[in-house]
Amino acid sequence: MTTIEQHQSTDHLASAEYALRNTPVNHWPFVHTLVRPILPENYYQQMIDAFPEDEVFVPLSEYHRDRGAVFLTHRDAGDDDLDRLDAHQRIFWEGFIETLGSTRFRKALLETMGGPELVESYLHRTRSLIHLSLDRFGYQIRPHTDIAQKIVTALFYLPDPNDQSLESFGTSVLVEKEGVEEADPHDWNKYECAFTAPFIANSLFVFKVGDASWHGVKPIAQPIRRRSVQCFIVLDE
Repeated sequence: MTTIEQHQSTDHLASAEYALRNTPVNHWPFVHTLVRPILPENYYQQMIDAFPEDEVFVPLSEYHRDRGAVFLTHRDAGDDDLDRLDAHQRIFWEGFIETLGSTRFRKALLETMGGPELVESYLHRTRSLIHLSLDRFGYQIRPHTDIAQKIVTALFYLPDPNDQSLESFGTSVLVEKEGVEEADPHDWNKYECAFTAPFIANSLFVFKVGDASWHGVKPIAQPIRRRSVQCFIVLDE
């Protein structure tokens, strides 16, 4: 690889960091932001082109059988799934891990969500857990806050550049209703939807995980292909 190619290969990292650090952050009901565009158009198209075929994905878990996953980094128990990708896909996503899964970008995410204090507390105690995600007909994520091991959640939405048909299927920011404390915490009727991040091309939805970070994805009642890259800053202890 030439010096110019090495320089160009990290341009998307600098662009993503610039966009992230210069986008206003919302603080209610929990810290979150929507960054768009997050990446240069040419790199975003490369992400679309390198996204694996449907048959490569396997259910994320027994609780999320409608969400297919390909892990780019190792899970708590088990290896990554890079060997399921073809040569071109593997090369591309290994580059993604080296840049957008790097300590540099993890620091930018932590600082954007919580300032220098969050960086000081967590940068050297965390790692990036990243998987490709494919959601289809019938998928939903019931209201939840994310597990305590997660510090920041960052979701790269990957619809085709001119496809606006999935806009309403993004992650919703939820607020607990008053007077319904006895309801099932995963019951949609317990929450008001304050904001739904539009599921549009080249966008990144980021939030700080905490006791109030209630969010979810309303049930998908039509045939769709909802592609994303799920990035989590998790404790590595």
